[in-house]
Amino acid sequence: MPTALPTAAFEDVRTRAEARLARNMRIKSMITERLGLDVDPAVVSDNQPLFGRGLEMDSLDTLEIVVMVNNEYAVLISDDDFEAFGSINALVDFIEAREAAA
Repeated sequence: MPTALPTAAFEDVRTRAEARLARNMRIKSMITERLGLDVDPAVVSDNQPLFGRGLEMDSLDTLEIVVMVNNEYAVLISDDDFEAFGSINALVDFIEAREAAA
């Protein structure tokens, strides 16, 4: 039988999950607003690809996102960091990893 998490640990996990969901929504809102996309950020999946059949971003949109992330989070995305654009989750993972390393 699995052991239940202590209440404090459960609350910590819950708080971190809520913060992650809020950050994902903020990123989606900023992207749709900055790129002028005619889509409600709430319907964008966190795992939806940003390119191709996803949000259909192009290379100019990528530059806009790089500038947005740098301005908002003081995180630089280089040419070698293409994995950051896989999805909203990938972008947030990238930002959080760079923030933790700083």
